[in-house]
Parts: sequence; C-alpha cells; structure tokens
Amino acid sequence: MTTTDPYRFDGGTGNLDGGTRSTGQRNQGALGATGDGVTRSDVVRTALWLVLVISTVGNMAASLGGAATQIHLVCGAVTALCATVLVTRHLRGRR
Repeated sequence: MTTTDPYRFDGGTGNLDGGTRSTGQRNQGALGATGDGVTRSDVVRTALWLVLVISTVGNMAASLGGAATQIHLVCGAVTALCATVLVTRHLRGRR
C-alpha cells in the first residue's frame, strides 16, 4: 500500500509528492499560497518596524544619557510617524 501523506519526504526527488509533479510547477504549500517571494509591501513593513525600533531605542538612550531636547523630539517624531504609517497600512489592508 502506498502512502498518500503530502508531507512525507522520501528523499532525492526534489518534490513533496514523491516525484509525480513536474519540476517546473510551483509548490503551493499547506495554505495554498502561490507567491514565491517577498513582496514590496513586506519590505516596507519590515523597514518601518526596524526604523520604529531604532528610533525608540535612540530615544531611550537619549533619556539615559541626558541628551538635548531636540534629540528627544526627533526620535519621538520618527517613532510617531512610523507607528502612524504602520497602523494606517494595517487598517487599509483590512478592506
């Protein structure tokens, strides 16, 4: 009796289904996603999160180091801007 488990790896074929699928066809995965790369939206979201974290850490370091008020204002403005853009993108993506 042959197994029909789609997640079984029987080695060397390069396909998850035991080699019956042609190699030119894309594997859709468990959730049926057909995309095989990172989208521009993913890159923008990741960059926004990165800038948000950096500006927050910068603001915290400025507080601990006793920096000038202008540094706090710049870091706070960047943090607020990133948070606003992330929330806006999230709410628009729900439509």
